[in-house]
Amino acid sequence: MLGVDRSAFSVSGAPKSYAKPGGSGNAAIRHFCPDCGSLLFGTPAVAPDLVTVYAGSLDQPARFTPDHVIFTRDQPAWAKLRAALQEFHAAAP
Repeated sequence: MLGVDRSAFSVSGAPKSYAKPGGSGNAAIRHFCPDCGSLLFGTPAVAPDLVTVYAGSLDQPARFTPDHVIFTRDQPAWAKLRAALQEFHAAAP
């Protein structure tokens, strides 16, 4: 996921959305394409100024370089990244 300041984020078109409890217990709203169902971005209630963009929805995901990994508490042992990045068991502060 790529975190973006909500004030710098815009969407053309009208995605569909649904809410479910996130890692914090607060609502995590998932927005997806109404035509193909692809997950596009999220708006977590716990961080109202943040939009989380899913890397798989980007045309050029290699343009971005991660600086930390979140939700490592739930990752399986085989899901380790090669890069040495700061890890957070839950969402980063």
